[in-house]
Amino acid sequence: MLRPNPLRQAVAARRRAIGAWLFMASASNAELLADVPFDALVIDQEHGPGGLESVVAQLRAAGSTQSAPALLARAPDCSMAAIKPLLDAGAEGIFAPNVESADQVAALVEAMHYPPRGRRGLHYTVSRAAGWGRHVNEYADHAEREFLTVAMIESAAGVAALPQMAAHGGIDMFFIGPLDLSASIGHAGDYAHPQFRELLAEAEQRILESGAALGGAIIPGHDARALFSRGYSFMTVGADAGFLRSAALQALATAGADRDG
Repeated sequence: MLRPNPLRQAVAARRRAIGAWLFMASASNAELLADVPFDALVIDQEHGPGGLESVVAQLRAAGSTQSAPALLARAPDCSMAAIKPLLDAGAEGIFAPNVESADQVAALVEAMHYPPRGRRGLHYTVSRAAGWGRHVNEYADHAEREFLTVAMIESAAGVAALPQMAAHGGIDMFFIGPLDLSASIGHAGDYAHPQFRELLAEAEQRILESGAALGGAIIPGHDARALFSRGYSFMTVGADAGFLRSAALQALATAGADRDG
């Protein structure tokens, strides 16, 4: 099914968009969260336990309607070998982790595009993304127009390299990964630390100056209202694993209070 990419449309218009992560390699989780009005779901292939078949199952479960959220995948790295199977499976965009140089941006952009702009293999004659060949005449132009290329900034080195990475071109969004960013300066998870706050502000400013969209995740002290006010176009507000755990703990706390009372 070829359709306009709802997240790309939102990002291009700088509308405020909200998404969530799929970490558990569960088609049922993907199906359930696709029925919640998120703008995008991101299947995690960097930390998640699933393989390519679980990616296809999640895409199939979540993407059965034109109104489904944008369905993207976080690749393990910027390589062609990591990215090409995810695109051929039907992902509508790629999050590339811990991008720190213009060379990595070049590799990412090449993996995202067919020749002459890139080096992606022309597998659309039989790929799921092209309807197993049904859309062989339309798919290449559709992919060029609709796919979203996202570089994740997760280190102080990545922040420093932002001007060079942005100058290369081809990145639709730079997405700040706050936990790894804080760890890169020795303050993992300490989002109130002055050094982290300074680095985060520097990253935000450089991304906004680049012309690419600014994305990130809500964290303690930096909620959705705060991030949107600072110019974010897209943010993630949690993941399937976190939603399940939080709901279970809340249910247990409620039942426990009733039991103890």
